[in-house]
Amino acid sequence: MPIASWQIMKGGCLCGAARYEITAAPLTVANCHCSMCRRHSGAAFLTYAAFPRDKVIFTGEIPKLYRSSPEAERGHCASCGSPLIFVFDADQDTIWIAVGSIAKADQLVPQEHWYVADKLSWVALDDGLKQWPGAPGTTAVTQILGETVKRSPK
Repeated sequence: MPIASWQIMKGGCLCGAARYEITAAPLTVANCHCSMCRRHSGAAFLTYAAFPRDKVIFTGEIPKLYRSSPEAERGHCASCGSPLIFVFDADQDTIWIAVGSIAKADQLVPQEHWYVADKLSWVALDDGLKQWPGAPGTTAVTQILGETVKRSPK
């Protein structure tokens, strides 16, 4: 079921200290298979939903930020460590929310897979979603699924 742009979504961390409300429909929902997302989440991949940053309001503790790369920061609950957010330096107007932290996460259906070139070998991607070898919209062009896409250099 798609989220209506007027519907308020709520979510937060495992312990309840870091809470937020979202007042916009997601821009996209993606499963990221990069090694940093795997380590950040402790899972085979991490599903994020992108929202306009001004439509996400933290109502509890603000996530503790961690610079995970020269290009981005990740945020987690300072008390329980739950992964919550991701922000690219080049796109400060968008905040990526860890879908598992959203109360009605089943309403946010992934639309694509990122960094499939780095996915774990036992992860089967047979769901028909678009697959990017890296992240869309970055440099270095490659071919996948018959489409020209942009890919970050390794």
